[in-house]
Amino acid sequence: MHKKGFTLIELLIVVAIIGIVAAIAIPNLLSALQKGKQKSTLGDMKTIGNAIGSYEIAFGMFPDGADLAGIGYLEPHFSKKLVKTDGWNFSWHYICSGDPLPDHYSLGSGGKRGNFSWAHPSKQYICITSYDFENDIILSEGMFTYGPKVKN
Repeated sequence: MHKKGFTLIELLIVVAIIGIVAAIAIPNLLSALQKGKQKSTLGDMKTIGNAIGSYEIAFGMFPDGADLAGIGYLEPHFSKKLVKTDGWNFSWHYICSGDPLPDHYSLGSGGKRGNFSWAHPSKQYICITSYDFENDIILSEGMFTYGPKVKN
């Protein structure tokens, strides 16, 4: 009587194939998750930028404040719900400047690493690959001035 079953070689081949598929799929999955967070951050920044722009139209200046918590008037008057953090769950960075009235603003995200810096040249668009999730993203006056290549 012949027993039906798998040999050790057959099992090792199946395990090796599963390992190869996992080695290919897991990095792609992790990259897709980061890309989703990045796209979410870009969309949220555009929404906040639109609310800030509406505020500027209504009051003739951009909202003053050291961070978005200081400009709570935007919600619910100019946006039903503003997201308080970026896609990686880090707080937004907001600055506003101008004399005598605030006439320039920038909104920033530190990206995946969350270590944000305003050291980037203002008004200069620097293209980084869409798979570079470590870099900052900056929206200034409704346009992305630093970050992945996007359509404004």
